[in-house]
Amino acid sequence: MRIGFLLSSFYPLTGGREVITFSLARELAKRGHKVHVFTTLKDNLQKEETIEGIHIHRTKTLFQYKYYLEFNPGWLKNVLKYKLDILHIQSFGFIMADLALLLEKTLHGTKMVNTPHGPFMALNKYPFWQELLKKTYTAIEYPINNLYDAVIQVNPEQEKWMIKKGVRKENIRLIPNSIPSDMFLKVSNNRFMEKYHLNNKLVISYLGRIQKYKGLDQVISVLPVIVKKHKNTLFLAIGKDAGDVERLRNLVNKLGVNKNVIFTGQLSHEDKLRALDISEISVLPSEWEAFGIGILESMARGNAIISTKTEGGKFLVKDGINGYLYDYKDTNNLKNHLLKLIEDNKARKTIINNNLKMAKNYTTEKITDELEKLYQELLKVGH
Repeated sequence: MRIGFLLSSFYPLTGGREVITFSLARELAKRGHKVHVFTTLKDNLQKEETIEGIHIHRTKTLFQYKYYLEFNPGWLKNVLKYKLDILHIQSFGFIMADLALLLEKTLHGTKMVNTPHGPFMALNKYPFWQELLKKTYTAIEYPINNLYDAVIQVNPEQEKWMIKKGVRKENIRLIPNSIPSDMFLKVSNNRFMEKYHLNNKLVISYLGRIQKYKGLDQVISVLPVIVKKHKNTLFLAIGKDAGDVERLRNLVNKLGVNKNVIFTGQLSHEDKLRALDISEISVLPSEWEAFGIGILESMARGNAIISTKTEGGKFLVKDGINGYLYDYKDTNNLKNHLLKLIEDNKARKTIINNNLKMAKNYTTEKITDELEKLYQELLKVGH
């Protein structure tokens, strides 16, 4: 098959969507498919290159405001240049992606798939003018979303809002996100522990962007109580700053837990594994998550999970079996869950063992089997 992926940011840039798409594209290329990725030219990367069998085409964005308002006509030029069997878009809400859908379907009869991961502007509250943008563009996209041959939900709750956004119910498929097999690599972490002075520390971790809606302030706010009972507790925030580190550092200083919080910044893949290996409890305190790939990665490295009751959290975490759930901003419940996992060694070890087994159900190889089957079904229908 000739398969194209279209998304705003791609490998070697990092983020949940980027990592997931790269892993799927790499696996499909390994299986002999011709795989193209159409993305934005950023950070002095090459316009054209092939990485692990993936043909990557990068073009310059002419205009962008915040996340969605991106004008990149090069996407259309490159997408139309190749005769694709499948074009798999990785979001709702991008004007250029919507145009690619219309042109590819009309001119080439390409089968169109979308994994939006979440709705256009997913948070509950925005400033007035952004709320206006959200309502306007949602109305524009409604008939466009009806044109996809398949829309993939990464958790079972997404069908509800997808139908409201114009997607036909019969075209919705459930295919969860995945983690590559190298998430299970064995690594030595002695040097990492020395670098961050983690010996004899009880490490609680967070993995993801350091961004306001990710809710790290909730974890920091309960640390004084945790540290009072367990002085060796350390919160390891793993990920690049997306605009919230300064605010969080001020909160850390205000609460006097400077010695109990480390912001690592973005780590290499192996250092990420080392950090998660040292941790036994991982928290994802987000306001919203479609999936929460950090949950799955933390599970694969032997962590008990505490998550907010997001779509992804409720899909991946079953209370008492592989972690605990709490309502966003309910810091009292968060504190109690942390203390439970810290103080009940037996419960923590049981949950960790459950997670190590569960994570293996979400490997890229297994999820690519499902994706490949969907592509083949769509092409069969088209003939």
